[in-house]
Amino acid sequence: MVGGVKEAVRAARAALAFALAIAAGPSLAAAAAPATSVPSATDATALLRLSLDAPKTISYIGQIETIRFSSNRALATIVKVEHRAPGLTRRWYVAPEAMFGDYIVTRSNTTYRFDTRHNRIVLSHNPTFENAVASAGNVERVMHNYRALLEGPETVADRATLSVVLLNRFTGERVLRLWIDRETHLVLKKEEYHANGSVASRTRFDAVRYTSEIPDSIFSVEPPAGYSQATSPDVATMDSDIDRVIAQAGFKPYEPQNLPQGFSMTSGDVSDVKGVKTLHFLYSDGLRSISLFENATGAAADFGGLHPTTVQLEGHDAQYVEDGPTTLLTWKERSLYFALVGDLMRNELVEIAKSVVPNEIR
Repeated sequence: MVGGVKEAVRAARAALAFALAIAAGPSLAAAAAPATSVPSATDATALLRLSLDAPKTISYIGQIETIRFSSNRALATIVKVEHRAPGLTRRWYVAPEAMFGDYIVTRSNTTYRFDTRHNRIVLSHNPTFENAVASAGNVERVMHNYRALLEGPETVADRATLSVVLLNRFTGERVLRLWIDRETHLVLKKEEYHANGSVASRTRFDAVRYTSEIPDSIFSVEPPAGYSQATSPDVATMDSDIDRVIAQAGFKPYEPQNLPQGFSMTSGDVSDVKGVKTLHFLYSDGLRSISLFENATGAAADFGGLHPTTVQLEGHDAQYVEDGPTTLLTWKERSLYFALVGDLMRNELVEIAKSVVPNEIR
């Protein structure tokens, strides 16, 4: 289904990035320079807005570590990053060993993934969360569902920061915390939290240096000798006209009747991956996303190297895997194959899954 679990997770994140991306931004000729205005210490929302725009005007070189915590393991990556505002980024993997030497070049919303072990480039036209520690989002949707609060100053990568915590307005849960450079407003550290309060993922700069003196060659996408090129499915064509999307699916879909407060459908699409026509509904509360994938072809999920766990879903088996804050749950029902991908815990996704095909029509 959807070319495998990892591909589905990447598609869901990229789709969310597109759906929530800030449409307005500086021109490609914008100069890189530190921001000079500092918001009031009581204005967390203003600081949040400044941090979302910072990568458009701030150029830097640094090293970033990300740790994603699941229930039974922690996965760490370390990358060296060079970013020249507003839209050029190169990320070179230092760890884990299996990814050492691979690198990603992003030019505006086009991403080139250089797989050095298989001598290939994977090209996609999806907005990506991987350009910076912070991801741009729809601030109005976020602030409708979350409260922003300032917490005390801290030092990250030898820079003075202020931190902003986002609390869910409906549950009171802490969902996200950002540590923002007081001078440049670049996010230098980010933590995402599970519903039980535990850390789901942590991303931070170990070192950062602000400079726009980065050679053009750093961002070259010229294929090395002997490299092949592949194109990954684009998800930047998400459509807000849901009736039109459903008409393209060719089968009667189901939608969840029980979503967490604050979530609503933002868009959908129909894609054909490896010969499987798959319907994708995207739901969001501004920070977190839920993607529902459905197909009627009989294509079950391909978990690749991940090891799923079986859980009971109202009398039949479902399978799930966890990747940091993201959980994927799959099952078969009424001749359809379903996959839910969300920045939620397993028990939350199970409750949503139960409402996709309500009891009265089973």
